[in-house]
Amino acid sequence: MTRLLKGGWMCAGVLLLFASFLPGAVSAQRGVDDFRAKLEKWVETQRIISEERSDWEAEEQSLRDTRDLLKQQKAALETEITELEESNTASDEERRDLLLDRGDHQRASRALEDEIRAMEESVLKLAPRLPAPLQKKLELLLVQIPEDPEKVNVALGQRLMNVLGVLAQAEKFNSTATFVGETRAIGGEQPVQVRTLYWGLGHAVYVDARGEAAGIGRPSDEGWKFTDDPKLADRAKLLLDIYEGNVDTIEFVSLPVEIQ
Repeated sequence: MTRLLKGGWMCAGVLLLFASFLPGAVSAQRGVDDFRAKLEKWVETQRIISEERSDWEAEEQSLRDTRDLLKQQKAALETEITELEESNTASDEERRDLLLDRGDHQRASRALEDEIRAMEESVLKLAPRLPAPLQKKLELLLVQIPEDPEKVNVALGQRLMNVLGVLAQAEKFNSTATFVGETRAIGGEQPVQVRTLYWGLGHAVYVDARGEAAGIGRPSDEGWKFTDDPKLADRAKLLLDIYEGNVDTIEFVSLPVEIQ
């Protein structure tokens, strides 16, 4: 019994000793667990910080690249703007020169139009004084000369060509003798066939087929006027025969000429 008691006391003592150390052990374990948890959080925090730093460095490099690209684009735009400004300046100068040239052209065109109109009016005034054969030849040109240029749409070049065409034909007619066969009322009777010789634009002589009736023609503001003069018949017939080559000899023929 004594051994049992001793043995029991010994077990009780061990239990009491273990019990006395148990709170410290539990507290130490809790400290270890807290430390481990904090260490894990610190490691996780460092991992997150490292990832954030890596992401930021990548983002920072991207921002730098973007900044450099924007700088290049800005420089390119500034160069383009400078070139456009220079181009605009050159264009403005060219536009100004064109406007000045246009103004000069318009003034020259108006002056030319005034000159052409003056020539047209002179030709229209001259037309009735032209011999009938020449008027007939100039019909297509004369009809194209406008009475009122504002009511027609004809280019200045064409109008000038019409006037020059009339003047060229008139000058050619005036520098030669022109023979025509035509009909004319003589002495108020029925028209008869006559031969007429025009000397330029200022004089004409005619004679009928029988060599009995003759006369002189001269221009006037109302057109050509022909005056019968039977006394000129022989000389007029001789002149026309010489001109046509109907006689063997050529001789001087005296006819009245009026210079206006």
